[in-house]
Amino acid sequence: MSKLLLPHLHKPLRLLRNPYFVNPRSLKLVNSVVRILLARDANPRWEEDLDDIFSPEEEDMASVIARIPDPDAALAFFDWSRRRFHWADPPNSLAYSALLRLLAQFRRLPEAGFVLEAMRSDGRAMTRQASGALLAAYADSGAKEKALELYGGMKDQDGFFPHVSDCNCLLKLLVKQRHFELARQVYEEMVKRERGADNYSTGIMVKGWCMEGNMDEAKRLIEDRWGVGCIPNVVFYNMLIDGYCRKGDIRRGYALFTEMKLRGFLPTVVSYGITIHGLCTKGNIAEINKLISEMKERGLQPNVQIYNDVIDSRCKHGSVVEAKAVLRQMIGSGIKPDIITYNILISGFCRNGEVQVAEQLLQEAVSQRLEPNKLSYTPILHGYCQIGEITSASNLLAEMIGRGHKPDLVTYGALIHGLVTMGDVNEALAIKQKMMERGELPDATIYNVLISGLCKKGMFPSAKKLLTEMLDKNVVPDEFVYATIIDGFIRNEDLTEAKKIFDFMSQNGIKHGIVGYNVMIKGYCKFGMVHDVLLCMNKMKRDGYLPDEFTYTTIINGYAKQFDLDGAMTIFIDMMKRRCKPNVVTYSSLINGYCQKGDMDTAEVLFRYMQYNKVTPNVVTYSILIGSFFKYNKLVKAISYFENMLQNKCLPNDVTLHHLIKGLTDSISKTESVGGSISYISTNFLVHVKGESLIQLFIGFEYDGNATLVVGFPLNPEEVACDPQISQCLVVLYSVA
Repeated sequence: MSKLLLPHLHKPLRLLRNPYFVNPRSLKLVNSVVRILLARDANPRWEEDLDDIFSPEEEDMASVIARIPDPDAALAFFDWSRRRFHWADPPNSLAYSALLRLLAQFRRLPEAGFVLEAMRSDGRAMTRQASGALLAAYADSGAKEKALELYGGMKDQDGFFPHVSDCNCLLKLLVKQRHFELARQVYEEMVKRERGADNYSTGIMVKGWCMEGNMDEAKRLIEDRWGVGCIPNVVFYNMLIDGYCRKGDIRRGYALFTEMKLRGFLPTVVSYGITIHGLCTKGNIAEINKLISEMKERGLQPNVQIYNDVIDSRCKHGSVVEAKAVLRQMIGSGIKPDIITYNILISGFCRNGEVQVAEQLLQEAVSQRLEPNKLSYTPILHGYCQIGEITSASNLLAEMIGRGHKPDLVTYGALIHGLVTMGDVNEALAIKQKMMERGELPDATIYNVLISGLCKKGMFPSAKKLLTEMLDKNVVPDEFVYATIIDGFIRNEDLTEAKKIFDFMSQNGIKHGIVGYNVMIKGYCKFGMVHDVLLCMNKMKRDGYLPDEFTYTTIINGYAKQFDLDGAMTIFIDMMKRRCKPNVVTYSSLINGYCQKGDMDTAEVLFRYMQYNKVTPNVVTYSILIGSFFKYNKLVKAISYFENMLQNKCLPNDVTLHHLIKGLTDSISKTESVGGSISYISTNFLVHVKGESLIQLFIGFEYDGNATLVVGFPLNPEEVACDPQISQCLVVLYSVA
């Protein structure tokens, strides 16, 4: 016989007598009592009417309660009986059980608790049906402890084990709350009982293990019930496919999807949806398109959730333009986008820096009569702040509030972060004040952003004041807030206070984290306390934090500034051994150290080594070398590195130009001509010279009186006449000529 049929074969059920059966003679009386109870609000004499026709001593209360459809009416009937007859003989178990079943049905659990307590004090016991109904009610309401207590009492009584549907309610609760071991125990007890578990019970457990990522346990449950290699239907296939995809094992999930089709099961929209969702997380566009085409060939229409997954995947793994094209395709197929669709696109365009397009999509969503939410507005707000469009951000915030959406911490946090990034700390503080006036208390993250912004602006007293406010509001600082405060003291040249905060964290069991240690190491390096740097790094390792590239770079820079290049190289070698890849700042710090020492050969070796390791030099690296070669009167070398810099499309900054101008003017004062080098420089770098650097160059030329050097300058008088500084330079130029 097929294993698929075995679970459905049982002994015939024995017919049970209805405990609330009422003979026809009494039914008329019961119905009259129920009518009086249901009309009690309109009948002030309802209690007297009950007195006339009903006596609890002679009639069956359980039969009346079992037929009352309203829990308030049933409770009123119980209360009337207690006051009228003082219950010399308390209601029997059937009466109590009928009331408890009704209260459980309507999820009136507080009242059920009082009735249960009264029942126990009267020495009565619930029926199995009432116990099961109350168990299901507790489970559906999330009352785990009460549900388990009731289940424990039932399972230990012979013939009193809960019905499978009531046990399933408990299983769902335990799985939902991720109490998987408890769920396993309940399920195994169910399986041991005749008709104690059904396919739905197994499905709950399989889905639970899939949610947890324990696919071996999920498959074991199916095999225990239906046999090795047997998955009974599409529902269980869908659970397993979803489980593998959630776990990130898309290959096995897709293999199961293929197996399901080969075994003759027709995939549903859900089957396609979960498989496509898995492929979307990996950005497998080709397979996604193939499955969508397959769906349509089978007469299945992709739903809005599937399209949302595809659009999200295109945003993250393709391009926002492709994602927007999918939106148009979706609308063309007759599928109406929801606000989630637009939110995905809005977020994608904002990440891509196209904030105006994102706002156009927001307006399109509104025109489609969709209601934007916080996730619609927040990315655009953040995007406008990042590009300095504070007015646009403020207008959008006003629109958001006008639509009835109260900004939350995420919204305010995005706005404040954007303002601080733009350097407008005062406006960020004003936003913080407004959010507090609207009853939204900033969290540690927002305070950290503000304190960091104040410290970087040199407004350290205001930063300390903000920390005091934070503590007064009972907002507990996290490790990042402490790190910001420590960094603030260091920036304020107060290492002693910084160390006090650092030690306070250790004494109070507050973890420093990698950020906290790096800040303290930076402080020690700034003050030249190399010995303390090593002690701090050793403590960092003991606490389980491995130094990262920032740690090593900071220490190397500290050694280099102390002219201890042997120590710097020791740290550099240790960094390489631990497979922590040096970055451009690391190499630049070392190169700067050797340049300061005058060891230009080693500096050049390091420059070549960084390129060998695929680390691209930046403007700082080039500026260090150019300035140093000029300093040591190696003009050709300096110009060579400048040429290399331009060839590698690295634009010079003011520091680079300062070194070039100073180096050239110094060379002019020492020699009558610098040959073809000047021709190269005038052609290739003077186009970058602006403002003070240009003034310095002309002053150098004027002092030397060598007007021939400025012939052929690529300056268009019409373009620069609007700049007073450059105009001043032209006056100098013409006077010299």
